Amino acid sequence: MNLNSKALVGVPVRTKAGQLVGKLSSLEIDSETGRISLLRVRVRGMVPGLLDDEAFVAWSQVVSMSEKEIVVVDASVPATARLAKSDFAAPSAHLKEQST
Repeated sequence: MNLNSKALVGVPVRTKAGQLVGKLSSLEIDSETGRISLLRVRVRGMVPGLLDDEAFVAWSQVVSMSEKEIVVVDASVPATARLAKSDFAAPSAHLKEQST
């Protein structure tokens, strides 16, 4: 199935257990392989639009993706995640480290 990246922006991102992580804000593509390397997810703060954060989910953590919903493994985003861009030196390594 082919998906348009513009259609995916704003799609809810949930864990396999059904917990809402946030909404997809963008995709990052590896320029060498042409494959998606990670998802950027807008995580709502206590005051929407004011305290929003961004979480990164490695492509290896994605279970399924459609125009209606993206499902990621439960351990890919900690339940108490309030993640900022500066928290990630290497997104996939950081996510794997937290999931263990």
